[in-house]
Amino acid sequence: MTPVAAQKHILVADDEITTSQLLSRIFEQAGFRVSVAFDGRLALEKMRHDPPDVLCVDLLMPGVDGYAILKTVKADPHLAHIPVIVITATSPQTRPEDVLALGAARCVLKPFTRATIINLISELLP
Repeated sequence: MTPVAAQKHILVADDEITTSQLLSRIFEQAGFRVSVAFDGRLALEKMRHDPPDVLCVDLLMPGVDGYAILKTVKADPHLAHIPVIVITATSPQTRPEDVLALGAARCVLKPFTRATIINLISELLP
């Protein structure tokens, strides 16, 4: 990653601690500043207080889920420009085309590789 990565901020919103820790470690090792939210309500609060350059969000979370976060972000003129990467487990209700239609930049199914995640971030950040 280039030195520019150190200036970029990624918010990880996932209620699974192991996934959040894994993504945080991947992004921090690549030189990004990382924030973590373990629920959707907190993710939205953090986004309004300290907007990230990229949001990585899980779809299936209790309370405010990833779908609601995605819809809220894309409807907010101050946040709509932020690329959203949906990272979620495969389930019958998970359809990548649905989240892309809602405005997600990419949809990644778990399990994922470090290379896949870093390549996506590189594509989305100038």
